[in-house]
Amino acid sequence: MALFERRETPGRYADPREYRPFLRRDFRRMCAYCERTEVYLGGEEHFEVDHFKPTKIATELKCYYPNLYYACRKCNQYKSSKWPSDEQVNRGKVFADPCAEDPYLAHLLERWDGSLTELTACGEYTNGHIRLDRADVCEWRRQRQLARNNLPTWQKLEESLLLALDLPRTNRNEIEQQIEALRQLMAELKDRFQLV
Repeated sequence: MALFERRETPGRYADPREYRPFLRRDFRRMCAYCERTEVYLGGEEHFEVDHFKPTKIATELKCYYPNLYYACRKCNQYKSSKWPSDEQVNRGKVFADPCAEDPYLAHLLERWDGSLTELTACGEYTNGHIRLDRADVCEWRRQRQLARNNLPTWQKLEESLLLALDLPRTNRNEIEQQIEALRQLMAELKDRFQLV
């Protein structure tokens, strides 16, 4: 299954940057490659329009929406205008396409510490060029795993606090404040890491 699904149907534009609002929605305000979010990186100004197949190879795809990806500045910088040779393609050394499949299921294995294990030649090529194993991205994945693992515990705590509201001699105001703080924390983590 693809990591990102194209739902937008923009018109034709002469400048690829005009597609940015559509890309933001299709890529759920996340980098197509490292998956870090706008919230985590500090806003949309840290993101760019990437040409999956570079325009130096395929000028006709410059403003072709299916060739445009939403990428953080660092991933876009590392990917740049690199593209595999025919020989590399024959050996499976290509960029993983997050609109065709989930690279983190098919080609890269996320480890407990946020680092990656390359499972395929495609994963090796992708990680080698985009540098998805750089320290800041590994730390983000580690934090996301921690949030994902803690979320069920916090949800159970919320349920317990809601039940405590009905107990006699309960300080309702204090419990309601705790519930609100917990809900705010969970909402921030869901937004920061795109957790469901």
